[in-house]
Amino acid sequence: MIGTIEIKTGIHWLGAQHPELRVFDDLFPTEHGTTYNSYLVQGSEKIAIIDTVKIKFVDQFMDKLKSLVDPAKIDYIIVNHAEPDHSGSLSFLLEHCPNAVVVSTQAAKNFVGNMIHKPFQSKTVKDGETIDLGGRTLRFIMAPFLHWPDTMFTRLEEENVLFTCDAFGAHYCNTRSIFNDEIEDFTSAREFYFDCLMRPFKDKVLAAVEKIRHDVIDMICPSHGPIVRKDPWRVIEQYENWSKPKSFGKKVLVFYISPHGSTEKMAQALVAGAARDEIEVASHHIVGLSDNELRDLMEEADALVFGVPTINRDVPKPMWDVLAYLSTIKLKTNLAAVFGSYGWSGEACKMVEERLKGMGFKLVADPLRAVFTPTADLLEQCKALGAAVSEEVSKK
Repeated sequence: MIGTIEIKTGIHWLGAQHPELRVFDDLFPTEHGTTYNSYLVQGSEKIAIIDTVKIKFVDQFMDKLKSLVDPAKIDYIIVNHAEPDHSGSLSFLLEHCPNAVVVSTQAAKNFVGNMIHKPFQSKTVKDGETIDLGGRTLRFIMAPFLHWPDTMFTRLEEENVLFTCDAFGAHYCNTRSIFNDEIEDFTSAREFYFDCLMRPFKDKVLAAVEKIRHDVIDMICPSHGPIVRKDPWRVIEQYENWSKPKSFGKKVLVFYISPHGSTEKMAQALVAGAARDEIEVASHHIVGLSDNELRDLMEEADALVFGVPTINRDVPKPMWDVLAYLSTIKLKTNLAAVFGSYGWSGEACKMVEERLKGMGFKLVADPLRAVFTPTADLLEQCKALGAAVSEEVSKK
């Protein structure tokens, strides 16, 4: 276990390492484990803690804190984001810091109140507000939806240190060092982390980058993963590049699965009907695409069309997985259409329609369904559906 580390004079890391973790929040694989980073900032007059650690590690966290200062002397506890992997030790910490004021956004204050269920001294801050620690100034930068609505950054002005909570972090634990310049490159882990948490909020990433674009930043201190003291702007630029639109032309994209070829025939007819000079139209058999390829394509689409056969009175699992991605990405469209084939039942198209409507999609037309092999007339209807989808896209 790494002990406390002074990352700059009067600024200490007192976080916890979790190298054996393999699934984060029961959701995301963590091949390299993770860390829960907390920071102590001492001014000449006041002392602040920035974020805490997951409750599982509260004992070692408190031991580290007590080795540096008397907890009763803590003046501020900065909550950049209220999720339990950051604020899990807050309730326990407050018992030892009777004079501490919890500093957060209004949203985070509400969230914390619903987590710890006891009164606490609080100060809510807005964009650009500051707190003077005595020779050291903390400035708060609102960064909502990175990746919760309550998130903010905290900047230590005089030292050019940016505490960014989840942004620019990674689920990556190196038990030898907490600094990015002392370990191997972990860009792939950072990008995977971005895909899991930040991808649905790319516009918010770009807005946050604009807020810090003209700041001098010597060090990024995230809540997970190594501290970035080498090339911090390279990491910010990576986030910016991952968040920028990859395509600017209009696209109709068809995603289908077709165990016996019938739904594929319908997809081919739909693509033929959708063809226009000013619109790119393409179909993709989802089984042949990686998760990242699927998500990238869906983010580029101006209309999404799903070809869904019914298997055992249900949507096939690979297509359910694709539909699940819709809530994890930044879409630029709410236009959709559904088609598919079936044999002895036929529920799948209706299920997909309900899923899409529940997410706010506008369906261009009612789903088209073929019983077993599509007839010539049904294929003409597929062409007409494709034409209708392109017509709606051209109006945008």
